[in-house]
Amino acid sequence: MHPAFPICWARGCEPIAWQSQSFMTRQFRKWLAEWLRQNRSRGPRYTTQKVNSPPSVLKPNIIYLIGDDECDWAAVLRCPCGCGELIHLSLVLDTSPSWRVQIGRKGLATLSPSVYRSIGCRSHFIIYQGRLIWCKGDDQEF
Repeated sequence: MHPAFPICWARGCEPIAWQSQSFMTRQFRKWLAEWLRQNRSRGPRYTTQKVNSPPSVLKPNIIYLIGDDECDWAAVLRCPCGCGELIHLSLVLDTSPSWRVQIGRKGLATLSPSVYRSIGCRSHFIIYQGRLIWCKGDDQEF
């Protein structure tokens, strides 16, 4: 029996929410660690490069951070599916939608939340610690 559902459930006891949440967090971390171990050597990793304006030719596997010395307000990258389209993302937290780019210890980028192209190739992906992770939906296959 799951620890969030005590034996006295029939007598009206409430499940303890934090136990269920911590269980789910542990399970997700285990799954993510295993997935990263299995896919460690697959493909090049994403890094970042700070620029004042997007370059005319974007290199693959680079997230260009557009801004000044104090803050970045946009990110631009080439679509990883191979269609060659540019993806422009707002990094301004006051707007919707907006994304965050975090730079890890080895200079590897994490982009969150996921990116979903609603037009064109309809790519849906996450970049986590420099790795490209495809999000597969019911209507698409990669």
